[in-house]
Amino acid sequence: MRLFLITYLLLLFVSEAKAQNGNNYLEVIANTSLNFNCNSPETLENDQTINGAFTIRVRSRNSNCSIYAKLSSYTGPSGYMAFPYPIQLVYTSTNSSRAYGIVNAPLSLTTSDQLIFSQYSSNSVFNYYYNLRLKALGYTYPIGQYSFTILYTMTQP
Repeated sequence: MRLFLITYLLLLFVSEAKAQNGNNYLEVIANTSLNFNCNSPETLENDQTINGAFTIRVRSRNSNCSIYAKLSSYTGPSGYMAFPYPIQLVYTSTNSSRAYGIVNAPLSLTTSDQLIFSQYSSNSVFNYYYNLRLKALGYTYPIGQYSFTILYTMTQP
């Protein structure tokens, strides 16, 4: 019997998402296709990483801000048990001199907001770079297509 599993990740269903006004700016840019294919024993038994998966661009002129991420929705075939979620954000770098509280360890996403970094106020737009990781699924996930949507939120005190 051949096991075939395809996993897809959809990032807000577009390659770029923005929220902004004259003082605040949050943009998420998918730098590449955000799809994982699990169609061999090696891809089921090992983590897969999309290097340079996306860039988060942030400006907050008037006050400090915090950026959060969570899984806002997910789908899978019949029999799929969502937890634990196999998707991780992996911080790689930033050009910001105003960043603090960056989560440097791989962050397993859940359906709750999780802080990924904070930034002091600044007139400049700064970039934060992330890889996307699919944890090894093993042989317990049902065969089929999986979709995960990541929601990013900017908050200010």
